[in-house]
Amino acid sequence: MAWRSVLFLLVAAPSVVAFSGSLSAQTLKLVKPYNARHETMCSAQSENKSNLMVRRTLLRSAAFCFALGPASGGLAGKVLAEEGDKKMTGLSNEELAKKVTFDVKDRQFMVTGDLTRSLYDESCTFTDEIDTYTLDKWIDGTSKLFRNDYSKMELDGPVAVTESEVKFRFKEQLMFNIPLLLPKVPLTGELTLKRGSNGLFTSYKEKWDQPVWQVLLSAKLF
Repeated sequence: MAWRSVLFLLVAAPSVVAFSGSLSAQTLKLVKPYNARHETMCSAQSENKSNLMVRRTLLRSAAFCFALGPASGGLAGKVLAEEGDKKMTGLSNEELAKKVTFDVKDRQFMVTGDLTRSLYDESCTFTDEIDTYTLDKWIDGTSKLFRNDYSKMELDGPVAVTESEVKFRFKEQLMFNIPLLLPKVPLTGELTLKRGSNGLFTSYKEKWDQPVWQVLLSAKLF
């Protein structure tokens, strides 16, 4: 599951906690199957520490639920089906820049999951400010999470290509595909795509301009 699942629950969890006042022991039991680490909540020595652990438990639970949910729009299935396609090795820097630019402008891949899979090694890892994911999980998770009638991304500068990596800055406006809440979050940062010896991407790494807490404070609900 992509980072955006985690980000959504970081946005939603404070509202849930504020609405309910506090989580009962029965509620903690409900989230236990999804995150064994919740047991540390029971021995928390302060309210702030307890709330933080509850939030982390909810994050893990939500990511698990999203992973089980149906894909939206069939994008994940389409991209996953490209696995057997011939990989685009040996591209020139200019050709690669054009293909990455197409994925950003036309496919909106960071908000749809609809990337050109043949540019990526199957062992490529996807890392954000939260965690690291496999290629399939990143595609599947990202394709499910956003309202694409609102969410969009764009380049915030040129796509820079060298023999070892591709870098570009991005701007996003995101609406999470969650009924009722529909949290909206702006996000800016830089994406680095490391290249292997054959030119395929072996690593995807997002670096956000804002710390996570600041991104959360910028969220708007409804």
